[in-house]
Amino acid sequence: MSKENCLDSDLIEELQGLLEGLDNDDVMDTGVMDGFLTAAALNPEHPSSASVFPYIFNIDGDPIALPENDRILELLELRFKEIKAALAARGGLDPVIFPLLDENDEVITDEEGIEALEPWSTGFLSGIQLWPEDVATSEEIAFAITPIMRNLSPESFEDAEEAKAFIARYREGKQPKNLEDALYELVKAVFDVKQLIDPNKPIVRETPRVGRNDPCPCGSGKKYKQCCGKKA
Repeated sequence: MSKENCLDSDLIEELQGLLEGLDNDDVMDTGVMDGFLTAAALNPEHPSSASVFPYIFNIDGDPIALPENDRILELLELRFKEIKAALAARGGLDPVIFPLLDENDEVITDEEGIEALEPWSTGFLSGIQLWPEDVATSEEIAFAITPIMRNLSPESFEDAEEAKAFIARYREGKQPKNLEDALYELVKAVFDVKQLIDPNKPIVRETPRVGRNDPCPCGSGKKYKQCCGKKA
């Protein structure tokens, strides 16, 4: 994918600044937005940008909440297309994650650093709310998104006790020990969900394969290998 079609680090910082500059307490930050757009891109109903973007600025998805700043919408469109392209290629997804820093401004990469995945995962959960109910409640999907849901924080929910029980279910079993492993598992989960929602379908040959010694289907009366088979 060319640089012109990617939201690189400079453009991500630009978008974050533009979002922070809005007079809107409900607007998602860039990390949350990226998880949300990823879930929206996985939606089997293939929602349009016009139906997805309002939720970034309003919890109810009211179109009137869309900003008048065309640059924001341009950057959002660029990122949405980039995510869709990565999913279609079944590789190359690079989530927007802002790592935690220690007192020396060094990136925290151990188990504590996994907390950096919480905003993206929260956005992804918001995006799931727009999926068809039968997909969102599928047991297979619930299992596949475990590496994403376990990054959530109870503070992200209105009911903290219910949230703790919800998150605890996803934190059973073996857990990643560092940020790199957790990020790898998060991305893998996205593509696992993609496979469940939109599985690879084998190519089915509409007509039987012609053997080299069979009569050529063109009707020449020659064997296939002596006729059209020479061109194959």
